[in-house]
Amino acid sequence: MNEPDQRVPAGAAATGLAATSLFVVERRLPGTDEHQLAVLQAALAGAAGRLSARGRCVRYLRSVFLARQARVLSFFTADSVEAVSAVNEASLVPFTSIEPAVELPAPVP
Repeated sequence: MNEPDQRVPAGAAATGLAATSLFVVERRLPGTDEHQLAVLQAALAGAAGRLSARGRCVRYLRSVFLARQARVLSFFTADSVEAVSAVNEASLVPFTSIEPAVELPAPVP
């Protein structure tokens, strides 16, 4: 698994803000129904909130369910892949991978 660049951007250190990156967590969950997806989302949000309250820089953003492939992609911002891994392990929701990601800007019309 590749680690994202963890350097703090110029100016962030001076303001005391930690740099955060986008991460995507992939899960394979065959046979998942809407109720289970709601439980998954609550577990991730709760775990991220608990770790954030303890000073970890991590935030759960949202998840996308790809029904035909039985895949769930969950999006987080965090200062490290370890923080994202800690949230996912604490939530007890199985995952296959955690990858750093780059969000592309919306096209300008």
